Order: sequence, then structure tokens, then C-alpha cells
Amino acid sequence: MSTARERLTNLVELASQSAPEKQRALAMELCDLLIDWPSDYSSAMRAPFEALLERVARGVDRATRRQLATRLAAYAETPLDLLNAFFFDLPLESRRAILARNDEASDMRSDIASDMAVETSLVDVLRQSDRVHAAVALGEFLRIDPATAGNILDDCSAEALAVACKGAHLARATFSAMVLLAGERSPDAPDASYARLGMIESIPQAGAERLLNYWRTHRETVQAPGAQAA
Repeated sequence: MSTARERLTNLVELASQSAPEKQRALAMELCDLLIDWPSDYSSAMRAPFEALLERVARGVDRATRRQLATRLAAYAETPLDLLNAFFFDLPLESRRAILARNDEASDMRSDIASDMAVETSLVDVLRQSDRVHAAVALGEFLRIDPATAGNILDDCSAEALAVACKGAHLARATFSAMVLLAGERSPDAPDASYARLGMIESIPQAGAERLLNYWRTHRETVQAPGAQAA
């Protein structure tokens, strides 16, 4: 078994190399370290390693992000904000658990975003935009990174869109219009539209507010799932 010094030396060596395989190895090593935190390491050291994992994970492939997300979600002591960074890489059941944890937290609540006239203008812009421009417009409206907005639009369950709309206190009609627009862009989506329209009812208000605020304050933390090949 590696000593603490050997593990740190290995991490430093991996961090100094930019090759994709080295970055994947670094991400997995960091995940292993955080899950199996050495007893002789100070707890104050965890935060820098967590921040490094968030940064490194932005550049790895989708399959690696999913492996990291699955392992971190299964570890009860994973900090909430680190789980939030991997929200889009997890299945629906795990996302719900993360939303529940956000709902229980009392800090970083979202502010009320807009009025109906502004929301109608947003829907009009989205209706006239392609996928790339729609992500930019939604990102500007919600004050989140375009990559995160793209993740929201690409979520075929509409759960992420429901989180964003509920967290920003948008009207139910605005959410419904966005769901229908997303359905127009996906050939197989109309059959599932009814279920997706009801998604917003199951989203906890405070949890949605806190997760939206995480997206706002952690710009560029979340890698768009489709940006790297699996």
C-alpha cells in the first residue's frame, strides 16, 4: 500500500501532465483519496483536493465523469457542493437524493428572478434559436454558464429544466412552454411530453433554489456531458 508521501508525490506528478489519460488518472486518484481519506491527513486539507477534483473533472471524458459521479454519490460524506458539480452525470434517482440534500440545506437560497413579461420574452427567444443560441440565451437569463444551460436543455427528462424554472420562481406556463419547445427539437420527445410537463410538481422549492444558486456561483464547474466523447 502506498504511503501518504507516495500518494501525494503521484498526485503532483499526474497534475503536472496534461495528457487526457493522465488527467483521467488524476481524477480517479483524487476521488479515491477523498473517499478513503487517510487518518494522518488533516481534515483541513480536504477542501483543496475537492476543488482540484472539480477542476480536473471538467476536462475528462463523459464515461470517467460518470464513474466519478457514481462513486462520490455512493459515499455518504461527500460534500453537497461536490455532488452538485456532478449532478448531470447521475441517473434520476441519484439526482433526487442530491436535490433532497439541497432542500435540507439552509444557505445559498436563490432570489426571485423576473416577471411574466420577461419570461414571455425568453420563451420567444428560445423559440427562434437553435440549440447553441438557446443555451446562451437561457444561460444569460438564469445567470449561469452556457455549458450548464446546455445541460439543462439536453436533459430529456426535463428534470433539470424543472429545477431551473422552480429555483428561479418562473411561472408554470413558462416551464410548460419550454418543455414543448424542447419536444419540438427531439423527434421522440412529444410522446413523453405529458410526463415531462408534470415534472416540476415533484421538485422541492428550496432544493431547486439552492442548486440553481450553486450553478450561478460555480460557473464553468460543470462540463457539458456531450462535450467529450465517451
